Amino acid sequence: MNKLRALCLMACAALPASLPAQQVPGATALPDHPYSIKKTWIIGGVGNWDYLTLDPVALQLFIAHGPVVQVVDVETGAVTGQVTGLRQAHDIALDDTGEFGYVSDGPAGQVKVFNRRSLQVVAGIPTGPSPRALVFDPQNRLLFAVCTTAAAGALPQNKGQQPNRESEIKTSVTVIDTQTRQPLGEILMPGQLGFAQSDGNGQVFISVVNRNQIAHLDAGAIATLLRNPTAPSSSDAPTQPVTPQILDWSFESHLPNSAQNRMNIFTLGSDCPASSSLAVDHNDQRLFVACNNMKMVVLNASNGQFVTSLPTGPGTDAIAYDANHSLIYTANGGAQGSLTVIHQDVTDTYAVIQDLPTRQRARTLAVNPASGEVYLVTDLMGINLAKPGGIGSLQPVPVNGSFQVLVIGN
Repeated sequence: MNKLRALCLMACAALPASLPAQQVPGATALPDHPYSIKKTWIIGGVGNWDYLTLDPVALQLFIAHGPVVQVVDVETGAVTGQVTGLRQAHDIALDDTGEFGYVSDGPAGQVKVFNRRSLQVVAGIPTGPSPRALVFDPQNRLLFAVCTTAAAGALPQNKGQQPNRESEIKTSVTVIDTQTRQPLGEILMPGQLGFAQSDGNGQVFISVVNRNQIAHLDAGAIATLLRNPTAPSSSDAPTQPVTPQILDWSFESHLPNSAQNRMNIFTLGSDCPASSSLAVDHNDQRLFVACNNMKMVVLNASNGQFVTSLPTGPGTDAIAYDANHSLIYTANGGAQGSLTVIHQDVTDTYAVIQDLPTRQRARTLAVNPASGEVYLVTDLMGINLAKPGGIGSLQPVPVNGSFQVLVIGN
């Protein structure tokens, strides 16, 4: 009881100091309709959180939160259920039929398949180590599971050692056939992989964090190769399932023939170090890449050419593009937390129209393309005054039950 009381007192004491930070900044291109935090839904739960995914048809928000995926009705803000049987949920991908969803379970080294009506896990598909980002490609019925731990047999590079095929860090992407629920193969990739996105038309983009690069994969060509490893990529002959294989594409300076016309590497350069996340405008063929130097870089998605860059905020971990409203959002979880709103006037004409203060650690987001609302998640931090050791040993801890969804709109 003392511990709970101390946490609550600290959380309440912090509220007055944080209220001014919630005021909408004066400088904005939308003086009549600025964005603000419209609602806060307290949904509780335990553990750290990762990505959010919105089902715009069922109006359900899926939140990877510790050992579960919470499902929130965005019309009421109520938790309507959760997907269990996970060790640590990281990302959620939804198929285009409305029937199944996929969760990356990092410690389990699996993608869990769940029924979106019952929320029951119906299958587990093995992947490479520590899967995180998931991308569903509707054109080829493939799921790409991006793994963030060094692939088996890949050695980290020693300090001062020149890169070579043996010492280069390799992470992997597991390619899954969603119809058979079996992995088709594993692609070893150069460097440390991060976030991934699909344009919905057979092209997949993955950030290579430690190399300031974006890997561009042709999902259809890769599917043909994995299903017909001895056939040319242009073959239209019927395919048969094959034993999952490993494609080593981890050293792009001399890629094997199997990678030609299937993977391209876009270089971001020094203007975008450690790209954390990305979004795709498939209509205009543009990539929006969030960098860890408080910038967003725009690239041509077809050839990787630099278009422009814009300022964002500290600690961006997620970025989203709303094609219906021509807006890009970056969730900046560093410092006091903020949401950068960028308007796309016409192709290659962009402007920051608002920097909205949000909450500390509100670093991941999802967008409702119908309403234009943006959803972020975070929790409140307090101090456990009951912990022995004096003032010097005090550390911030999450306030139990304070996990919440911030609803942003204008």
